[in-house]
Order: sequence, then structure tokens, then C-alpha cells
Amino acid sequence: MWIEALPNGKFKFCEQYVDNLTGKKKKVSITFPKNTRETRSKAQKILLSKISEKQTDETKEIIPITFEKLTEKWLKVYRHQIRSSTLVSVESHLNLLKEIIGADAIVHRITPVFLNKKIEELMFKNDGISQSYATTLKSRLNKIFDFAITHGHAKNNPVANMKIPRKKKETAKVTEFFFEDDELERFLSYLKVHNYRYYLLCQWLYLNGLRGGEGLAMKKADVIITKDAQYCKVNGTLQYHGKNIAEQDKSNETKTKAGFREVDLNSKAIEIYHEALKLSQNSDFLFSTSKGTPIQVSALNTYFRKHKERMGFSKDKKISTHIFRHTHVSKLAEIGVPIYEIQKRVGHENSGITQDIYLHITGKMKKKTKNLLELL
Repeated sequence: MWIEALPNGKFKFCEQYVDNLTGKKKKVSITFPKNTRETRSKAQKILLSKISEKQTDETKEIIPITFEKLTEKWLKVYRHQIRSSTLVSVESHLNLLKEIIGADAIVHRITPVFLNKKIEELMFKNDGISQSYATTLKSRLNKIFDFAITHGHAKNNPVANMKIPRKKKETAKVTEFFFEDDELERFLSYLKVHNYRYYLLCQWLYLNGLRGGEGLAMKKADVIITKDAQYCKVNGTLQYHGKNIAEQDKSNETKTKAGFREVDLNSKAIEIYHEALKLSQNSDFLFSTSKGTPIQVSALNTYFRKHKERMGFSKDKKISTHIFRHTHVSKLAEIGVPIYEIQKRVGHENSGITQDIYLHITGKMKKKTKNLLELL
């Protein structure tokens, strides 16, 4: 430290340091009215503090943290920025990332090469993840490592240099997304004998084109049946994250804005409604377990997976709650309902699968009509 006397009688206390980012010498200073032992000591402390503040982040030590601890820290903040339904998928992504990266991996030691290798292993193993899913994981990682940098746990974001490889896309047949008539009959016949609650619920989803979460969240008060109107109100989905089953309730959100809608009921749906009322007398939900608690989407899908071969389907057949919604779309297309009316009924602003099913069914009907013309 050196001292410069100023024309006004005051004293400037100066200190020099080297900026680690530029390598250039820089100066900091503080002015006092007197040059005493006390002011020199005070000036020294202030100047050192100024230098510390001005040094770039490169001089700061990394605060080590494990990947698991980082994700927990990040999620505490991020969870307030997303819907509860999105939070479930985010947590699923984090569980997978912790599994492949290692929960105890030290964050600032993770490299782009390491991340690329792990993602590629996930993509190209048997039944590997899709390219789009890998891209989603990369997006999650990018947010997590940006968070790590701002909180002093890393200097660089390794995701910036990650490359998701292209993966040959196996085009699924449109018919895999919905049940043909004989398949639906076989499926429902099995449920009618082995699980009557699921039998009623699956018909309700099919007849009204509902998402699984929409159907399960439906309360008795959401169904309106009068002399002049028969419809159900879709105005939420099952809110189950962070709650035990007995505490679960309906959220005030649907998957999309178009998800809020009123769906007209046909006579068969009204029959299902009255049957469901008999089985859910101890619950506000239209469909519930024998204990009066909400049925879980995961429980339904697990049941389908375990029983599909007994129903006469191959073990590769993908059956989830969404298949009833797609089957509903196929039947509406078959009877000539316009695509825009179908999208409005099922709460889709825009869906590639809905359009693919519609084009497939209408194309098939056109071909059938052409063949019938030969009989004239």
C-alpha cells in the first residue's frame, strides 16, 4: 500500500493488484482526511476487501456438491415455476439422471464426454430412450448446471458441449394407438369379469375421450344430467404429488387450455355414470377404490401391463389409459365427425396423433366406399 497526499490536504491510500481475467495491473484506493496509524490500518482492510470483491469468479473456490444434493437444491427453486403435473415428470427425469450419472458424483468434475457417453448408452441399449426423450434430459441437465454455476458449485456448464446423436426413428403404426372393435370388446369383457370398477372407468374414458387423469379427477358434481342437458365438466386433473392417497384431490388445471371443456354424454355414458355412483357412495369422486380413495393412473397402467396377455394381447402391445381416448377419436372419425369437432371434444389444440388417426380412419372408409360402389 502507498499513500498519496492530495491538494486539499487529504490522503489517498492506494493498493495495486493483478486482475486474473486480463492479467493487467489495476488499482484501488480510499481517501481519508488524516494519515495516522489508525487510518492506515483501516485503509488496508478496506482496500483488501475491495480487491476481493473486484476479483473475477475465477479466483473463487468451487463449493463441492454431489449431483444428488445439487438436484435437491435446484428442485426446491424450480418446483415453484411449474405445474404439479409437470413436477412428476421432472422428478422422474431426475431419478433417471441420478441413476446414470451417479448420485454421489461431484458436480464440478462432470465432463461433456462423460455426459455424452451416459446419454448414448441410454439411447442405444435394448429398448433405449428416444432422441426426443434424450433431448428432454439434456434440457433438464442444462438448467441444473446453470444453477450450479450461479451457486458456486461449478465454473462451466458441460451440457453446452453435449451433442445428442441422431437415432433412427421407428415409425409406429397408427393402428397401435387405438383399439379395433374386436380388441375393445375383448378388453372390456375381461375387465367386466375381473375388475368391475376398472370396467366402468375404462368405458367412461372411451365414451367421452378423456385423459386418464381427467377421468380419475372427475367428481360427481362435475356430471350434469337434467331433462335438457347431459354432459360432464372437464376442469382439472388428479393432484397427487406429495400427498398420500387419502389426501389427494382435484387440481384446477388441465394439461392444456383446450382441456377445459364440457363433454356431451350419450345414453351409454349415462348408464356408466349411474353404475359408478353405486360403487362410490363413500367418495366425492365418480370413480374410486373400495376404500373411497382416488384410483391411480399408475395402478391402472400396471394392471393393464400385467393382464394384457391374459386378455389375448401380445406382450409388446402398448396399453395405457390413453388408448381409450385415441379409440374414441377413431370411432368419431368413422362416423364422420369433422376433425375440428373431434379436437374440441377431446381437448386438443393440435395433436399429430389425433390427425394421424383421423386420416387413417377416413382413408379406410373412403376405400371401403369405393369398393362398395362396384356393387352398384
